[in-house]
Amino acid sequence: MIENLRKYTVLIIILFVLVIIGFVLMDTNKMSKSSGGIPVLKIAGSTYTDGDLLKNGSSAYELTVALFQAGDYQVYGFLTMLTGNNPEDDAKETFFINRMLLRSAQKEFGIYPSEEEIDGMIRKFRAFTSPDGAFSQEQYRTFIERGLGRLGLVEGDIRDLASDMLIHRKLTEILGSGLTSDRAMIAKQFAIDSQRIDAKLARIDIAPIQAKIAPKDDEIKTYWETVQDAFKTDEKRQFTYFIAKPTLPAEPAEIAPLAANADEAAKAEHAKKVADRVAAIAEGKRVARLEIGKKVDDLLYKLETQEKLDFKTLAKEDGFQLQTTELISQSEAPAELQAQIRGSRTQGNAASALFSLNLTSDPASKITDLAIGENDWLVAYVDATEPSRVKTFDEAKEAARNQWIAEQATGAFAKAAAETHEKIKAALAEGKSFADAAKSAGIESDIVSLTQISQTTEPDITKAPARLFESAKYTAPGTLAEPEIEADRAFIIFVEKREFVKDANTEQSIDSQVNRETESNRINAFVTWLSDKTEASDIQRLNRK
Repeated sequence: MIENLRKYTVLIIILFVLVIIGFVLMDTNKMSKSSGGIPVLKIAGSTYTDGDLLKNGSSAYELTVALFQAGDYQVYGFLTMLTGNNPEDDAKETFFINRMLLRSAQKEFGIYPSEEEIDGMIRKFRAFTSPDGAFSQEQYRTFIERGLGRLGLVEGDIRDLASDMLIHRKLTEILGSGLTSDRAMIAKQFAIDSQRIDAKLARIDIAPIQAKIAPKDDEIKTYWETVQDAFKTDEKRQFTYFIAKPTLPAEPAEIAPLAANADEAAKAEHAKKVADRVAAIAEGKRVARLEIGKKVDDLLYKLETQEKLDFKTLAKEDGFQLQTTELISQSEAPAELQAQIRGSRTQGNAASALFSLNLTSDPASKITDLAIGENDWLVAYVDATEPSRVKTFDEAKEAARNQWIAEQATGAFAKAAAETHEKIKAALAEGKSFADAAKSAGIESDIVSLTQISQTTEPDITKAPARLFESAKYTAPGTLAEPEIEADRAFIIFVEKREFVKDANTEQSIDSQVNRETESNRINAFVTWLSDKTEASDIQRLNRK
């Protein structure tokens, strides 16, 4: 055998060389597939496999969430910057893509975190620090040994994550380095927001203006013809339904009150009895709910499996008592159909869900079951519908009239407020007091005086506008603010005095605001960079069905 091999030494060497060349020339995508990696993403010309996405996307995302849940704000900031507001499944892919784009900044900006910097970042993670803030080697080793295995990660992956966070931090500083905040401007705005204002208010009501508007029928009809689609009847539906209520077991006897001189042992025993009773009642309800739920499920299964859906017959056979409504709108639904839905992502009451059913030619689309109240089940079938339609003029006349009056009054009211404002302004220029100026302008309501109005003031909205401070904060003393117009009233505001308040914490507060705005500028710069990078990277999703 050995002699035969010796005869073919040259041939074996040639074959060996050919095998090596074959590996060198083999398509990298095919290699990744043969080793279990399927290409799923192409980012800026680089291809990544499902294994890459699992490790640096899904698993790394879970790792980052785990670190954030320890109460680490810097991890939270990094996570939100790289995921945005995407749902979790999309967030994992977005997290991976943005990590790869972030790493491209290493070469572009020369950002290469050192091993010492990575060590320092890891030692600051809240997940690895004791209550006093000191790094805990024990917590770190426990996390490595128990926390990473379930994610399919190793210690190096935490170091990679820390490195990416450092890249993000340094890149944000570089991109935002030229975006400084104007401290003087911030200080001026801080002074304005911190001031105290004394003001007088005069009120104008819309009601007298509305009362003077009396449209004729032909005017209303002309108006209705242009907006008639806004006046529609409510959709109506007729339902046959039943409400299945569980038979709740009798509650255990009440626990006798605790004696006033009871010792600690007696108190503990009493507390245990009370807790046991509460637990027994809850368990009884749970079992009863399961029983009635099973009965409802059995009926639904029959409805799903029979050749012809016959809701009424099967429900009666199973002993359920049926109720049938007239054709009703949602607002006309009986009280028991207004019950709140229980344990569902669907918000609102049963009626809103019943009128939200998307009805098709499939009979099954006309039936629904809802958990309502504390223990009950509602099962309903849509017998008939009456679609919403545009109302006739006679039907819509009153609503159209009211809407037309409201629109006309709104315009007239704004004009009246502006005219009154100018009249008071002119009277003030003549030397009249605000009260006399308001009276000469035709205002009959009492003048309201308010002092020390601040940004945190919550005015009595029966006497002042909700946005009182915002309306007056830029107004010079002795002058009028612009009219503050609300739905049914307007206020003319006369600023008597403005006082700028400064205390021992003012400078520190301004510095904090400068830091917040500077950080906001940096974040915006990074978000813009990432958006531009994403657009330029021609991201492609591969091998997706």
